Amino acid sequence: MRQLGIAVATVLLSGSVLLAQLKVDVALINVVATVTDSQGRYVPGLTAEDFIVQEDGQTQTIAHLTQSDELPVSVGVTLDTSGSMERKIATATGAVERFIRTVHQDDDIFLVTFSDRPVLSQDFTSDRDRLSSALRRVRIGGGTALYEALDFSLTKIKQGEHDKKAIILITDGEDTSSYITFDQAALAVRESELLVYCLGISPSNTGVLTEGIPVPSPMPPTGPAGGPVGIPGGRGGTGTGGRYPGGRGGSGGTIGIPLPGGGSLPFPIPVPGRRPYTFQQRRPTPTSGGPMNPDSVDMMVLNSFADASGGKAWLLSGNWTEGRGNQVEKILDEIASELRNQYSIGYYPTHPLQDGKWHRIDIRPKNPRYHVRSRKEYFGK
Repeated sequence: MRQLGIAVATVLLSGSVLLAQLKVDVALINVVATVTDSQGRYVPGLTAEDFIVQEDGQTQTIAHLTQSDELPVSVGVTLDTSGSMERKIATATGAVERFIRTVHQDDDIFLVTFSDRPVLSQDFTSDRDRLSSALRRVRIGGGTALYEALDFSLTKIKQGEHDKKAIILITDGEDTSSYITFDQAALAVRESELLVYCLGISPSNTGVLTEGIPVPSPMPPTGPAGGPVGIPGGRGGTGTGGRYPGGRGGSGGTIGIPLPGGGSLPFPIPVPGRRPYTFQQRRPTPTSGGPMNPDSVDMMVLNSFADASGGKAWLLSGNWTEGRGNQVEKILDEIASELRNQYSIGYYPTHPLQDGKWHRIDIRPKNPRYHVRSRKEYFGK
């Protein structure tokens, strides 16, 4: 009888260990989704029955679904303070100050300013007066370390106390002084699984506020060894990574992603066994292939960041500093509203989470009149 009891206890213990191992190996995948109707209005009150979730083409069972409503958010405001922002900074900082005073009182927010290098001008705080003081201390001058500032902010935002996190990037120029490339910044966005909203300010004297066309970020084709086609085993190219504490590791080669009208954007292909990179002591070449213009916004870059994250990008063009500064406020108001009208959708994948592979996520509404915007992939790490 005693032996039977020992055997039963052993089975129960083994079962507990197995269940614990399964919980470790198969973790919940959470995706933030924005749902709008044909008029661009946010759609409330949806349930799990209203969505189809697929991973790598396989339909998944939704384990939980919640709507943001009044849940607090951790937000990083990343503001361009390069020399070209001199005539625009007062309007930009004024709009940001209004934004931080209208969002949820429990939101914790940090401010990063960047010219030649990113600077943490104000650490996470819910004290709006401290944030306002930091905005008033902003100084203008220098180049545009856009990629570096975004990478810095993506690392910093992970320290936020709330589960939901977002970056708001405001810039008026192309990158001119980062020690990392577009590829590295794009990989940082993809791996972060965080929302990125981008506002590009154009110096053009014509045009209106527009929303850019998102740049697709499809999964790269893979060969027999799990690496990209044309790169044996996926281990070509140079290493990439992160400069800051807790930064990202390296990646393999790159592939070209076709763009409408010709040309392509290079996207990095991560592979197992990555190593931290060392900085390339040179200025990056422009993504679009033409000469760099520090006073012109490359919306291909901003759209690729936003689209990969499930966020959104805007181009504010025209003589926006003369009586049109409220357009920046309208964009920030829209971001604030969107953060309160999103869904968190979770499911358990059928594979171990830490499998060292990219996985494609597709979330669709069953109602054809609705549109869903969300991140499209995650890396099993």
